Amino acid sequence: MKERRNKSPLTETIALRRKAEAHLQVKSVKESFCHDEEGTRRLVHELEVHQIELEMQNAELRQARYDLETALEKYTDLYEFAPVGYANLDHTGVIIALNLAGASLIGGVRSSLIGCCLWQFVAVADRLNFNDFLGKVLSCRIKESCEVALLNGENRPVMVQIEAMATASGQEFRLAMIDITERRRAGDALALKQRELEELNRSLDERIGQDVEELRRKDQILILQDRRVALGEMIGNIAHQWRQPLNLLGLYVQELPLDFDNAESGKEFLSDYAVKSMQLIKHMSKTIEDFSDFYRLDKEKVSFNVNEVIEMALSLVGESFNNQRINFEFCQKNELLINGYPNEYAQVLVNIFMNARDALVGRTDDDARITIRSFAAGGKTVVTITDNAGGISDEIIDRIFDPYFTTKEPDKGTGIGLFMSKAIIETNMGGTLTVHNAANGAEFRIVL
Repeated sequence: MKERRNKSPLTETIALRRKAEAHLQVKSVKESFCHDEEGTRRLVHELEVHQIELEMQNAELRQARYDLETALEKYTDLYEFAPVGYANLDHTGVIIALNLAGASLIGGVRSSLIGCCLWQFVAVADRLNFNDFLGKVLSCRIKESCEVALLNGENRPVMVQIEAMATASGQEFRLAMIDITERRRAGDALALKQRELEELNRSLDERIGQDVEELRRKDQILILQDRRVALGEMIGNIAHQWRQPLNLLGLYVQELPLDFDNAESGKEFLSDYAVKSMQLIKHMSKTIEDFSDFYRLDKEKVSFNVNEVIEMALSLVGESFNNQRINFEFCQKNELLINGYPNEYAQVLVNIFMNARDALVGRTDDDARITIRSFAAGGKTVVTITDNAGGISDEIIDRIFDPYFTTKEPDKGTGIGLFMSKAIIETNMGGTLTVHNAANGAEFRIVL
């Protein structure tokens, strides 16, 4: 076999042909001296040519045999050393042929496995399924697939995917067995991780629900605290608004007995005191109504005058700020009308006034001032509130509207006033509320 591979049969045939023709030529020369009959020479020539043709046919047959042996050797190598297990079974499931990978999957010496029933190497739990699988392949005559566990020599299960097809005669099966043990383990590990992830998600959902509930409870506490602070501010402002009228009313009451003893006063005196007292009482009642309207939420958008709302907000806090030696300066241009919620807009203004007041309180000079300007620009209504408290630190100016952010003590601020103000302007009314440092302090800008 090795010599035939080293020297091609085609080469041998060509060499043989050349030798035959040379031999024939020599022989013809020699015989030309011995024979004279033309017919005899022609017959000998034909016989010799036929002999050469037979030798050439023999060379072709040897070449075909060589090609066949080469192809058989190549496909034998492919079959034997393939990474997939191949097997031929008869119609009863007995192993007729088996490659090395198939023997490795089953777990045994290949020579001892030939003639054994493949069924006996299938795990007990999968045998019924395997028999049904072979029956289906035999009856349908199409390629079918199934997954079973094989028990090798150590009884360690090997998961395989089997693809089988019956031959045309229906007397044999051709099987391909693919080891899917690692794939199955990876799938089981993935399923386990998936279950763990689902359990973790459920646990996280529960924890998130608990945390959200806790945050809601804290939000409610902070909102309640903010309402208490706002209520305290409102009562303080009402007290400032009422203090002077109450003082005057007290003076009227004190003067009443003294003037009543004067006979000249009479009915006219009492009437005058009644008118003055009622004016003070009406003023105090209007103050309560103003504060009640201020804290009442608007349900629908309406068109309102911005300057009038600013003046209303100033009237609510003016007395309180004057007592703290904080001055207001309101510069307005023209009549500015916008569509929105006037009470909520006023609450935003008061929140900004309170923020400026907290920055101004404690100044030693007498020039604590809040300047409000209203004007139209680019088809928008712009209101700026500027204080002269020195401005906001660069470290916190970007956080000034964050929820729960405050520089005040815990009992004096919750950090949601400016946050809610921004939400009212931008979410409820479709405008913008920004802050930046001006020349001597902070400037809030409302654009609608």
